[in-house]
Amino acid sequence: MAISTMSKVVQQLRSVALLGKMTSLTDEQLLDSFILRQEKEALEIIVRRHARMVWGVCQRILGNHHDAEDAFQATFLVLVRKAATIYPRGQIVSWLYGVARQTALNAKRTRTRQTRREMREALPESAAPEQPKQSHVDSVLDQEMNRLPEKYRAVLLLFDIEGLTRREVAQQLSLPEGTVATRVATARALLAKRLIRHGYEVSAGTLAMLLAHNTAMAAVPKQCGGGGPMPAEEAPSKAKGGGVDKTPGAMEPKGAPPRAPRPIAPPERTR
Repeated sequence: MAISTMSKVVQQLRSVALLGKMTSLTDEQLLDSFILRQEKEALEIIVRRHARMVWGVCQRILGNHHDAEDAFQATFLVLVRKAATIYPRGQIVSWLYGVARQTALNAKRTRTRQTRREMREALPESAAPEQPKQSHVDSVLDQEMNRLPEKYRAVLLLFDIEGLTRREVAQQLSLPEGTVATRVATARALLAKRLIRHGYEVSAGTLAMLLAHNTAMAAVPKQCGGGGPMPAEEAPSKAKGGGVDKTPGAMEPKGAPPRAPRPIAPPERTR
């Protein structure tokens, strides 16, 4: 019994030590550790690193805590099963966003079908209650975010949604800081332009504040990996030159003057 207890203690100490060492690794390095050496600590860091982004997507689309929790867990189960197929591995954040969105949309369709069937059986059609709806702004935002080219979506998710600094994003994606700055500005400009087509007049700077606000509101439940930073890891500091920390206002109606900070860099020319 004593030997078994000691073995468990040693294993726990090893796990804590690994977590402390791995927090500075990039997503690509963590994914390699999980795939090649089955190190569960690497997977744990990936989950905790991107939990808020995944939870935010699921919660916005489903609007129901229980359903969002199921979609959140299903997203990371897909990660466990398909980790070896992710390419490029350094852009796992973009991959997770796509999986979370598709998982939540599938769950929403299933819930809608079930509810309609139950209502037909229990109540007249006119008496059926309305289903929780994702706000139109959030729906359009997620839709157009998903349609961005991957190289722009990845930097926007890390910088504006997960709140990393330019230096941290550059490290994650193995890019020069200048390239990160340019891609963030380009991604914001592309996304803002696409939102205008849906009737939302929004500047690139206001868009950055909206994205940051949505993430700040997405508190991850403890059972889904929330509840504080990992060992030897702190939340990214906006003071270091990262994302926006101002509380955003509502989307601006057409004709309203933009209340936007300057772009961090001129957008790239895109064809």
